[in-house]
Amino acid sequence: MPLEEISLEKHRKRILIVDDDETILHMLKGFFIRKGFQVSVSKDVWGAMEKLKVENPTIVLTDLKMPSFSGIDLIQFILQTTKETPIVVMTAYPYLYPEKRNGDNVKAYFVKPFDIDEMYSSIERIVGD
Repeated sequence: MPLEEISLEKHRKRILIVDDDETILHMLKGFFIRKGFQVSVSKDVWGAMEKLKVENPTIVLTDLKMPSFSGIDLIQFILQTTKETPIVVMTAYPYLYPEKRNGDNVKAYFVKPFDIDEMYSSIERIVGD
């Protein structure tokens, strides 16, 4: 790989997407790859926690309601480990997480079904150029 490609890869925005719905996961993965992101995915919180131990995503996009552990568990894990990683929440169950809590790094909140372009614009604002 040429040096300039290595340099670009190193500075690419990295997103970790966590959702137990494989259709949404696949759709979001393809969308963000086309937008130039380096994308990592997980179908559950446990897998996301493992990825966070070895990867350094620019941002985490997570569902809230998932089997076993929830997106709230993932938010707490991020706060305890990476601390600075911004989080975007998406859910079909807004009552599970009715408002953004101060200091929890949740920068945006989307109720399913969401407008993917609006989500992308928010994520771009959060991670910057």
